[in-house]
Amino acid sequence: MRTRIRHFRKQRGLTQTELAQRLGTTAATVSRLETADMTVSTGWLERIAGELAVGVRDLLDAPAESRHAVTGEVRRGGNVFALPKPEPVPPSLLSLAHEPMAFRIGETLGAYAGGDVLVADRMAVAEAVEALGRDCFAGGAEGDLAFGRLALLDAQRCLLMPPESGAPPREFLSPVWIAPVVTLLRNYPPVRRTRPGN
Repeated sequence: MRTRIRHFRKQRGLTQTELAQRLGTTAATVSRLETADMTVSTGWLERIAGELAVGVRDLLDAPAESRHAVTGEVRRGGNVFALPKPEPVPPSLLSLAHEPMAFRIGETLGAYAGGDVLVADRMAVAEAVEALGRDCFAGGAEGDLAFGRLALLDAQRCLLMPPESGAPPREFLSPVWIAPVVTLLRNYPPVRRTRPGN
């Protein structure tokens, strides 16, 4: 089974030896885990996820069809729901994000129109300080998601202000990652063409 261990290890600036020391194993074992030369048990995934500060599901290699796809829908209160089937997005539209994620707006929410697609750049909480004041998605270890303007961020929690006016703030405990929005894709209704003589 392919995993994203190497990706997150490098993102955290760790060598195989450094990660091995944290896990109480050898660099050779980490190498075999990264290249799928060794079966990755749930126990290994949990230990590695803990050291890399990501969710276990984050370590599993995403299926090809969801890598460049809208996978969730934002609804009132900043709630995000998984779509039954991912909707493809051309990879070129995700180019501003190192770790792209795409979500659709389900209905008009503040400045966002129903059908808008938001591309966000997923990063570790420690890397997201510059995202304060921006619209972001936040993810937890259990796969829970929320969306809103990032008003507060520390290792224990983040505070998100949903996009629609009057909605109460969302406190999101123990965020694992933050993904600031980097691209807004919006379709406008076509303009009716008038023909001469009509």
